[in-house]
Amino acid sequence: MKPFELVITPGDPEGIGPEVTAKALDSLRSELQGVHTLIVGSRAPFRKLQKHLKGIDHDFFEPPERSSPGYQSGWSIETATQMVLAAPASRVLVTGPISKERLQGAGFPFHGHTDFLAHLSRAKPVTMMLANDLFRVALVTNHCPLSEVSAKIHRKSLEVAIRNSSDFLTGMLGVKNPRIAVLALNPHAGEGGILGKEESKVIVPALQAIGKTLPAVTLTGPHPADSFFAIEAARPAKSRHHLILALYHDQGLIPVKLSNFSESMNMTLGLPFVRTSVDHGTAFDIAGKNKADSGSMRYAIRNALGLIKKRRTS
Repeated sequence: MKPFELVITPGDPEGIGPEVTAKALDSLRSELQGVHTLIVGSRAPFRKLQKHLKGIDHDFFEPPERSSPGYQSGWSIETATQMVLAAPASRVLVTGPISKERLQGAGFPFHGHTDFLAHLSRAKPVTMMLANDLFRVALVTNHCPLSEVSAKIHRKSLEVAIRNSSDFLTGMLGVKNPRIAVLALNPHAGEGGILGKEESKVIVPALQAIGKTLPAVTLTGPHPADSFFAIEAARPAKSRHHLILALYHDQGLIPVKLSNFSESMNMTLGLPFVRTSVDHGTAFDIAGKNKADSGSMRYAIRNALGLIKKRRTS
């Protein structure tokens, strides 16, 4: 049986990605025993930070010399994805923060990791999920303008997110009968149509139809989003839903990051391999100053390894 390999893209070389990567790896030394780490990105930022990763079994795969930070980010994602696709049973991918503006400026026409990874792996439609020890929140829409959200909420988009979420819960976590809560789009879940009709005309009929095709899954909602997270957090752990489905980016991500910003992660559901990521951006303003909190990178690495170990033994 092949040993586990941790494939990491630190992200934009001028952001905090290299720093949080080095700090996280250093803090996880005991958990990385027997794990080979492949760092797909420039060694230069690690040298500048005087982070030499001594005692950690690792190799660097360097991008082309003198390439722009945006190109290095895209090159690293492409290279790392090919590595993981070649051995998805023994390799996991953990990604650091990138600048979407720089990525696109370097010729990679993607809104971020989620659609880039789906393209590279030729995966079916994928779903973004943010998670910590309190909440798992998957998104129906992710990086799109708020003005476009309503038009993107329909049975097909809901079904993709629900099926990817269900597959993750049953296939990776071993949950036999998942409970998934679906949030409403409008205030007070539309207030009987007074504040919006998406709930009654789109969401409720879609959940009823999707529920018939997934008899092992309990779907609840649409729940008013302003109060649901507080209610859910107050419940005993065994009574909570296994996952919450938010309809747009900030609706789901604000509560997750508020509940524990330092120990939350991003994950892509629907890929043919395990991929986790930090829940934050490049923070160019503090890059290179040894001020970055590595908690999210540590959490992403720990969970990536835990998921692939669980997959191998299940």
